[in-house]
Amino acid sequence: MRNYNLTKSGCTVNYFEFGNKNNLTIICFHGLVGNGFYSFSDIAFLLEKDFHLIIFDSPGHGKTSSFDKESDYLFSALARWYRQVIQQILPKPFYIMGHSWGADLALHFTKHNPSDVLGTILLDGGFTFPQNQLEMEFDYAIARWNDYMDRSVFTDLESIFEEYNTYTKKWDENKERYVASLFKKKDVRFELVASKFTVLSIIKAFFEEPFVEVYPFIKVPLLLIHATNPENLDDARAIGISRLKDHIDDLTVIPMEGAGHMLQWDEPNRTTNEVKKWIKEKSENK
Repeated sequence: MRNYNLTKSGCTVNYFEFGNKNNLTIICFHGLVGNGFYSFSDIAFLLEKDFHLIIFDSPGHGKTSSFDKESDYLFSALARWYRQVIQQILPKPFYIMGHSWGADLALHFTKHNPSDVLGTILLDGGFTFPQNQLEMEFDYAIARWNDYMDRSVFTDLESIFEEYNTYTKKWDENKERYVASLFKKKDVRFELVASKFTVLSIIKAFFEEPFVEVYPFIKVPLLLIHATNPENLDDARAIGISRLKDHIDDLTVIPMEGAGHMLQWDEPNRTTNEVKKWIKEKSENK
């Protein structure tokens, strides 16, 4: 793993690089309140033998600077911003993979930069929240995330680990390192690096630029690997997959049985094997 940063319009952009630059590249976008180290470390070490990976901390997360304006967190704005950033690093087309919020960002990036993307990989995102979850009306979603940010203040790391080990069936010391990287110590408390302003700006973006409006513009192969837990999201998953099938000609859907939203933690080997197999098939068919 190599850790770099660059400057874009006064903004520090932090990213990690794995593997040989001569291999096919996968650009990775993490989920909301996460960072690249937290979301992708488990699978990056499994993918780096076959691929070149560039894993970003998105704005307001990890060690990448925050934006000052709410509108800068719109998916269309982030897609333009990321294209300029990626052009400083990579001169060739690539695959793009996003988890959760990062999956939505991957979809929007693909729409706005079709010539840059060889294929798009969604890890349990870009197909349910919020449009296909009937309870997720705007006011409810904003209130829920506002409450989440208020509750995500802890007095010690052990309390943080107790909370986060419910997110996966495979908790270990590595997960503790990933989770600790999400927090900063302020006085005697631990707070998320991602601010409430950043998080709520992104929640608003989900409603202003819905993923369902992006589907008709996706003309590259698309792989969705999705969780099967919790089961109460089964209806939302079914609606989302049906909508994908209506618009995406080259679509592969893989349910990761027994895995939760952090499926790359729960099933890192199965996840990477599916990604490897899919990219190999798409590359050979070009």
